[in-house]
Amino acid sequence: MEPTQLQLVLNVVTITGMTSLAGYCYLLKKENRRLATRAQKEAPKAEVVQTVVHLPSAASAAKPAATVELDIRTLASARRARWVKNLASSVS
Repeated sequence: MEPTQLQLVLNVVTITGMTSLAGYCYLLKKENRRLATRAQKEAPKAEVVQTVVHLPSAASAAKPAATVELDIRTLASARRARWVKNLASSVS
C-alpha cells in the first residue's frame, strides 16, 4: 500500500471515529441533562421517603434496619422500572 493510500485510509477512519465519538458525547450529555432535571424534580419525594424511614423506633435496633433495606429496594426497583420504560419509549 502506498503512503498516500495509507494516509487516505487513516484520514477516513479518524474522521469517522471522531464524528461518531462526538455524536455519542452529545447524546450522553443530553441524557445526563434530562436525568438531572428529573432528579431535581424528584428530590422532595426522596426527602419525604428518607424522613419516614429514619423515624426513631422504640422497639429494637434490628427492626428499623430491615425496614430501611425494604424501602431502599422498593425505591431502587421503581427507579429501574421507570428508567427501562423511558429507555424503551425513547427507542421507539
